[in-house]
Amino acid sequence: MDGKGIVLKVGEETIIQIKICEDLRKYQIPFYHFVNEGKRTPQNASLLKKMGMTAGVSDLFMPRGNQTFKGLWLEIKTDKGRPSPAQLKFQSQMICEGYAANISYGYDESLYIIKNFYNL
Repeated sequence: MDGKGIVLKVGEETIIQIKICEDLRKYQIPFYHFVNEGKRTPQNASLLKKMGMTAGVSDLFMPRGNQTFKGLWLEIKTDKGRPSPAQLKFQSQMICEGYAANISYGYDESLYIIKNFYNL
């Protein structure tokens, strides 16, 4: 419950992302989450699109670069998850802009990508 009597559903992908965010805080790596998921009314969806919401944006962005890339975009999936065409397109665009962009499957792989990127 969220304190107001509303039951929040938390899926496996969300749990993985929360654990990764805890690790990023522990390593003091700045990061941002873009809230693209969720159900919206058509009016709200239209407004958000006008405000710049873009389909396919990766789950996490770490603006700290390394010797090769400007920063890291990470799309987190469960072991059974698959990226959408919009997510693949976004990742390709970010790579062309000089960022690393990865899709990770599960917590261990997500953490491995981050540790490898930042040489932790």
